[in-house]
Amino acid sequence: MVTDNPSGRIVYLDIAKGIGILLVVMAHNDLALVSIPLYRFIYSFHMPLFFFLSGYFLDSGLPVFTFFGKRFNSILKPYLFTILLIYTTSVSFSNMSFKTALGRIGKAMYASGLYIDWVQLWFLPSLFVTSLFAFLLQRLLLRRIHNRWMRWLLLLGVAAVGVYFLEAFYPYALSLFGKQYQLFGLPYSLDLVLLTGFYYLLGSEIRQCASNRMFSNHWFTLGTGGILVLTAFLIPQTIDLNTRLFPLFFVNTTRAILGILFTFSLSKLIESRSALLASPLAYIGQASLFILIFHVPIQEFWNNKILQVTGSQIVATVVAFLVSVGLSLAFYSIFVEQNPIALYLYGRKSSTAPKADHD
Repeated sequence: MVTDNPSGRIVYLDIAKGIGILLVVMAHNDLALVSIPLYRFIYSFHMPLFFFLSGYFLDSGLPVFTFFGKRFNSILKPYLFTILLIYTTSVSFSNMSFKTALGRIGKAMYASGLYIDWVQLWFLPSLFVTSLFAFLLQRLLLRRIHNRWMRWLLLLGVAAVGVYFLEAFYPYALSLFGKQYQLFGLPYSLDLVLLTGFYYLLGSEIRQCASNRMFSNHWFTLGTGGILVLTAFLIPQTIDLNTRLFPLFFVNTTRAILGILFTFSLSKLIESRSALLASPLAYIGQASLFILIFHVPIQEFWNNKILQVTGSQIVATVVAFLVSVGLSLAFYSIFVEQNPIALYLYGRKSSTAPKADHD
């Protein structure tokens, strides 16, 4: 996951990303079979959280092509390399033919979730176009509006229009060379940019107005978290940006914002009061891109294996979760963190070098 930050690593942001990516891994497990309230809790805010964090240090003062290059390098290049890696490996070590691999690579270039075999990768191209949209909207319009409440009202309107687009393009009909196609989502999830752009720009807005004192208040953490837990039992409607599920605009938007603020506040408290938790969560946050990329196939494999052996869905879910996070971290630590070639291919900087971006 990627966040713009001109001053180097910020521990509480890494912690927030660490918490967020752990929720993502849980969400991609058979969680609904184990705990419906926990499933509702996670699916009320976990993906808006990452768009929020990615926009936290948005700098609309950068030259356009500089911003584009930075976003391509840190977001889209890892996506393209991973797609190439998946199918090169499949052709080399399985029975997949070149024709099949090329067909799947072609589908993956559409870059919307339904057309990507490793569906969790949908987030990267979506984040790429969202960051460009948010950069241009802030540069051309928002920073000219000096009244904060007017900016927020405009952003809320953008989000409302964005929810309309979820139904307009999922699915939609396309006529091409005399043939009719039914497609689900625009390329690169462009039909999501108004809604995801709202959360991306909300990150920038919150950074400008919220105080550290507010986020470090344990009553604020308990209040936002308590409301989220309560609504997880009372309100069944969840959101899923990949499948364009956003049924109740004001309810779902409010819950998503509460979840974001809760995670942010919890991260600040962990940073200031628990070094025992802060260090591992921050490291998980730094490796969040690699956990995002690799956790699904690992988790699915181990979930099926443990379920066959134990017959317990709870045991299979917990073990698969731990193994997928652990192996993804091991991959990052052993093969990526100190490997300049791997770091380049994934758009990362050396862990020992000064950080221009909070990636």
